[in-house]
Amino acid sequence: MSAKNEIPVKELEKEIIEFLDQMSNKPGGKRTKPGCNMIHGKACALGTCVDNKPRVTPIDLYSDGLIVWIAGEPGGKIANIMRNPNVSVGVYEPVDHSKEQKSLQIFGTAELINMKNNPEEFRKRNKQFGFDEAMMGLLEEYVQTGTITIEQKDAMLEKIPKMFNWIKITPQEMIMLHMIPGKFPLKKIWKPGFATVQAYYG
Repeated sequence: MSAKNEIPVKELEKEIIEFLDQMSNKPGGKRTKPGCNMIHGKACALGTCVDNKPRVTPIDLYSDGLIVWIAGEPGGKIANIMRNPNVSVGVYEPVDHSKEQKSLQIFGTAELINMKNNPEEFRKRNKQFGFDEAMMGLLEEYVQTGTITIEQKDAMLEKIPKMFNWIKITPQEMIMLHMIPGKFPLKKIWKPGFATVQAYYG
């Protein structure tokens, strides 16, 4: 592997932000019919660990600058984060050597945002990421298909936000692998205030 060369931090941050935005879910706008109208991006892999037992969860992601947000229902990942906030996230797509591609490893700290500990921030992210609209659309579809009743829908609209968490992941280190057809891959490493690049094999 070749020597590391320092590069402008803002330049790499801009590249990472653009990549995360490209891979993230987007709000679907105003619904015209029942169903989830979220514009889904690429799934990521969220790694958590407690008592030396790693857990990896495939899940959608949302982004806001360098911050990754993940919608968290009750389960093992939430329990792990409550005990150990150190997490890792992999954002990628299947390798295709015929075209330029990027993938990203994120090592950071997770914080749980919910109706109980930070209702203002929780509602802000629900609106920003289109979660409320998507949830309403899905429940309306379930009513239409006979999966639930209108009364059950109303109860779920009340219950789900109280169970739900936004997982806010603040990066401490990020590693971007930049694959370019016919060239050695580039490994770009970001840390707060510092960035480097090096070519594999070169």
